[in-house]
Amino acid sequence: MTVIEPFLEIPDSLVESGGDGLNLCYQCGTCTALCPWSLVRPFNVRGIVRSAQLGLDVEDGEDLWRCVTCGTCVANCPREVPIINVVRSMRAMTASSGGYPMTIRSMRSSQQQYGNPWQGPPEARNAWAGTPGLPVFDGSQEWLLYVCCTSCYDVAARGPAQALASLLSAAGVSFGLAPATAVCCGCSVRETGDAELTESLGRRNVALFRELGARKVLASSPHCFNAFRKDYPAWGGEVEAAHYVTLLDELLAADRLRPTRPVRRKVTYHDPCYLGRHNGVYDPPRRLLARLPEAQVVEMPRNRELSLCCGGGGGGMFMDRPKGERFANLRLQEALDTGADTLATACAYCHAMFRDAVRVMGVEDRIAVVDLAELLAEAIGETR
Repeated sequence: MTVIEPFLEIPDSLVESGGDGLNLCYQCGTCTALCPWSLVRPFNVRGIVRSAQLGLDVEDGEDLWRCVTCGTCVANCPREVPIINVVRSMRAMTASSGGYPMTIRSMRSSQQQYGNPWQGPPEARNAWAGTPGLPVFDGSQEWLLYVCCTSCYDVAARGPAQALASLLSAAGVSFGLAPATAVCCGCSVRETGDAELTESLGRRNVALFRELGARKVLASSPHCFNAFRKDYPAWGGEVEAAHYVTLLDELLAADRLRPTRPVRRKVTYHDPCYLGRHNGVYDPPRRLLARLPEAQVVEMPRNRELSLCCGGGGGGMFMDRPKGERFANLRLQEALDTGADTLATACAYCHAMFRDAVRVMGVEDRIAVVDLAELLAEAIGETR
């Protein structure tokens, strides 16, 4: 095996903040060509990487904050350069001198004060579950159900969490909710370069999981799942993490959930970046859809590894994008072009971004945005 020696001396500050691997880049430009930003405006990923190699500031500082960490560049890089790590590291260096966009500052401030990005009071974390609510995890249940902050504090996003809880109850799954002392998984601040706040949030949850005796954590969001699976072990968070769609797939296979009611929809599924490219979960969602009676399932041309990002990752959920630069609008049009009347996904960020796109594009009468849990709940008669 040939060992390729670094041909550039990468700045220590960048290496220390996670930018190692830059020396593998030989500037082929694959990243720039495949980046979803190329669909809406010029965006030079290769230029960002080159600036990092040379220890220079990015010529257009705003470009650093356009990256949505979708992973398309990483998945297709012939040299496996960890480009997302590079962007995250450069964001950290920029932020250290006060370079955060205003909307990201607001999100970080909320994380610091409330433990979530939506300025939601901690005691209202489980308000989505209604009254009298669902049991809180106390160590006696099999699963700790960790619901994404977006579903907890955005009233319009409660449906997927409620459907999931109904399905788990119908299947006889032993679970309890994360208590009000749980905080954000930290993914949103991690991708915007704040390693210190990310670790602070992560360690608080790790300590909580340990205190509660939680060994298995079920995440409603791919971003939370990714954090629990990849980041938390570094802080002692040795739990079995799963995204809800894989558990529902297992429950269907075991005949613990029986979808018998017709779902007369034409459905197309959007692969969330952090469930698909980042974690390789592609088949369970499609097996779930295949079990829906009378549902017609169609694929968009860009699917699985080639799925077009909704634009919510990497801080995009908290950024104000011009109408012509919203990936969700492009993706929604791809869904409409299939003739589907339902766009399904399995991520709170995607759900929110597509709901907004439906409103902005004025197509409320043509297509609905639903979560996979909501579709399955419809099929077994567990809708609320």
